[in-house]
Amino acid sequence: MLIQEVQLFQKVPSHLMEEIAQLAIEKNYSAGSEVFRAGDFADSLCILEEGEIEITLPGEGRIYFPVKESGLVFGWSALIEPRQYTASARCVKDSKVIEIDGDRLMGVLEKHPADGLRIMERLAGVIASRLMHCYQRLTMEFSDYHS
Repeated sequence: MLIQEVQLFQKVPSHLMEEIAQLAIEKNYSAGSEVFRAGDFADSLCILEEGEIEITLPGEGRIYFPVKESGLVFGWSALIEPRQYTASARCVKDSKVIEIDGDRLMGVLEKHPADGLRIMERLAGVIASRLMHCYQRLTMEFSDYHS
């Protein structure tokens, strides 16, 4: 997978993509292993290259978001204060993940503020989409519970 194919980085100028690509590290995880845990310091933005990850919110009710498509971004807490993962990420299958150091990526985005703003706007869209998914799951579970 080419990192410029990731929705977050589409239409980013090639010179900026080269800088971002230099920060990317590919890691392999076996099924059942954790990529990160809720409460951990958020050091890396993650992109699923292949496999399947389950993002789980802490708490009594099991609220999760499946990450199954290549190119989906998770672990965005690495770019947002207080830089603490708010959910846990566990591999459902053997998975290949691209990890980008959050501090270094923010440094690149600060050097290129207009493009950095576009990337952060796309990230806000990803977050809003996941939040809507969680709201829908909560609504369904609440309706099922009261039926």
